[in-house]
Amino acid sequence: MPFMHGSMPLRRTFFYLQQGKVKFRDNVHVFAMGFHRNPAEEQSGARDFVYWHWAQLQYHNPKVQLVKHVDKVITPFARAYLNDGREVLFDLDGMRREEIEKTLAKTLGKTELVERRERLESIAKLNPADFGSKNERQCMCEVQGQHPCTGLLKAPKCVTGKWRWNHNLI
Repeated sequence: MPFMHGSMPLRRTFFYLQQGKVKFRDNVHVFAMGFHRNPAEEQSGARDFVYWHWAQLQYHNPKVQLVKHVDKVITPFARAYLNDGREVLFDLDGMRREEIEKTLAKTLGKTELVERRERLESIAKLNPADFGSKNERQCMCEVQGQHPCTGLLKAPKCVTGKWRWNHNLI
């Protein structure tokens, strides 16, 4: 199988996608990057960044449109379009892929505090199907179309468990 040679099998794993460090803020809507396929030595960082980190960017930022401009520019660049109309432009000439990753994470990425808060919120997110004093609904009777509480209305004898329709069983 030809796709099992080189670094491709590594980049196809779920574990590798989860290792991405760049998680864009909520106000980033479009991220565009221009680079060459056969760059000079000082411009190879942008191509390497796209090769190794583009799939991780797509995985961690599903609501962000990612655009590649391949062989259309003179110098490598990255441009982020924010939701308020502003643009953030990065000159990637002479930068290695690790430097590019750190720059994007520091400038456009979420802070450690925001990531921790979002992770805790997702853990503590209440399930709407749960009932009780710590949840949104106290009782099942608050749901539209369910039987009312027996504290409010007397339940039918067949529901109480004290009445049997067939007395010949026991």
